[in-house]
Amino acid sequence: MTKLPSLQRVAAQAGRVARRFPLTLLCAAVVCVAGCQAIAYSNLEGEQPVWVFPLLSAGALGVPLTLALALAAARYRWPAAGRWAALAGALALLAGWAVLAPALPGLVWGLRLAVLLLGLHLAVAAAPYLGELRRGADTPGFWRYNEALLRRLLTGGLYAGVLWAGGAVALVAVRELFGFYFSPDLFGYLFVGLATIFNTWFFLAGVPEDFAALEQDAPYPRGLKVFTQFVLLPLVALYVGILYAYLGRILLTWTLPQGWVAALILALILALAVAGILALLLIHPLRNSPENTWIRTFARWFYRALFPLLGLLAVAIGTRIRAYGLTEERYFVLLLAAWLLGMAAYFLWRRGQGIIWVPVTLAGLAFGSAAGPWGAFAVAERSQLAQLRALTSRYQLLQKGRLDGAARRVPSLPRPVRGRLSSLFDFFSRCDALARLQLQFAGPLHLPDSLRHRDAYEQQEWRQDRPFALSGFEHYEPYQLQNALNEGPENNSINFYVRDPAKYVALGQGRYWLKDVGSSAFSFDSATSRGDAGLVLPLPEGTFRLLTNFAGDSLQLQQRQQQQGPPGRWHTQLRLALRAPTDSLVRRYGRTNAAASIDLPAPVELRAGNAHMRLRLFITTLNREQDGGEVRYYYSAEGLLEITP
Repeated sequence: MTKLPSLQRVAAQAGRVARRFPLTLLCAAVVCVAGCQAIAYSNLEGEQPVWVFPLLSAGALGVPLTLALALAAARYRWPAAGRWAALAGALALLAGWAVLAPALPGLVWGLRLAVLLLGLHLAVAAAPYLGELRRGADTPGFWRYNEALLRRLLTGGLYAGVLWAGGAVALVAVRELFGFYFSPDLFGYLFVGLATIFNTWFFLAGVPEDFAALEQDAPYPRGLKVFTQFVLLPLVALYVGILYAYLGRILLTWTLPQGWVAALILALILALAVAGILALLLIHPLRNSPENTWIRTFARWFYRALFPLLGLLAVAIGTRIRAYGLTEERYFVLLLAAWLLGMAAYFLWRRGQGIIWVPVTLAGLAFGSAAGPWGAFAVAERSQLAQLRALTSRYQLLQKGRLDGAARRVPSLPRPVRGRLSSLFDFFSRCDALARLQLQFAGPLHLPDSLRHRDAYEQQEWRQDRPFALSGFEHYEPYQLQNALNEGPENNSINFYVRDPAKYVALGQGRYWLKDVGSSAFSFDSATSRGDAGLVLPLPEGTFRLLTNFAGDSLQLQQRQQQQGPPGRWHTQLRLALRAPTDSLVRRYGRTNAAASIDLPAPVELRAGNAHMRLRLFITTLNREQDGGEVRYYYSAEGLLEITP
């Protein structure tokens, strides 16, 4: 049988990619497996397995890392020993990351992963052409290499998106037309598989292999020129005009923007600078052609126009840093502003030459800021700790060097200072760095043993509340914090609640009022005689529980048998049938339409009893749903349980 040439070509290309980038594809497969596991556990009770995030993040880092090493090895013709040593070192780094990464990432690990991914992707863009750092002029190969990567990346994303949309519609069609039931997670699995295995394989198939051919003259993509010249550059010019108009307003009023306006201005300046440099990189090969002299003129004036805007950015971010210290966000804004200033000055000096320095320097800054004493997280922690020490010293909040009970000792502390303390405590709790504050507190800040096996939400809630509980200061929500720091009007709101309210009320003499009895709270499988925890009632007369079967038409009251050693088995004492009274109501009131809602004059009362106990159930809502031949019952009720010796 003759194979179709297209299928033969696809198989040959896939095999070539697998031989050329085996570790990169392996890392993509790891991301796929871990991503599918994350989706599978997202709809289940309990936490993700401890290995999901470490494996997922290690695989995500491994894709660009192994790709950059493979490209560098091919470009510079490393010997086999050097190539395998580099790949072994990469695998060791990835294993180290997987060991150190937490099971549930917080802000610090999430930002660190994002920064490292940025640096590694930039490394892919620059690795085969690091030799150009020593040259005085750019070669066409570097630009054409990155243009091929960008084109392949966008095409792969488009193909994967279309395949996912088509596959999702096909799954819905099969479910609706043929009645096949499958888990909604299947849509997520399809997305993860296409985004990791397919997209990575497709992208790698288009990675240039003949670097010498990239140095040959080739026509510039006309569509790219049209997009850059008539879409991207006019938008850059428009935002330059808007920002300069606002800069003029600042100079006239001599007032810096505050709040979200300041954040918007900072974001616009950074976005403008990045978009402008990207636009000039996209049309870089045309800068020397006689018919495109406007490119050199635009580039020269664009870089000059950046200096006042970057000065405004430096003043704005510097004001925030002087007032509130460095955070990770301000560190990265300041770092990016310094990089943009350096790039603008460099390109003015080199007249647009040396574009290889863009990914190289930005990757270096990304790697340098991800960890170490100079990294964003260590610098931010030191800065915020210095801010806390300055506040405690200025307002004399310490007693014997500790903050415990400071709110009682200094009840008249200004509201902006209380807001600042709330912000500082929140910073260290969300960064999982409360240990840095232990010297300021006598009470322990580490997680107690009783919470170590509880879910992540409870642990984070305890960390967030602990500094406030010890110091006595109130916690400010984000909207309250801005109001407090700006000395706006104070609004107080106190919420009292019981974390785990009792599920019953003891009325005395063996009588108990049961609250929140409902079919949605617990279930019972009549086929296997197994149920979940149900509504457990630890009473003086013994331990009882209420369980409803899957159809919702039967309620059981069970008692745990008393015995030595492990807990005894459950024994059914009473049964209540809900099917008959519900069907009777349906026959009595009839079916007015497909979805009827009927007001009952009083709760529906059901009773069951034996020689030693009696149960009365008062049903307040009762719902009967019929889907084809399957009938389900749902209810909510309260009850009275009476137990006699």
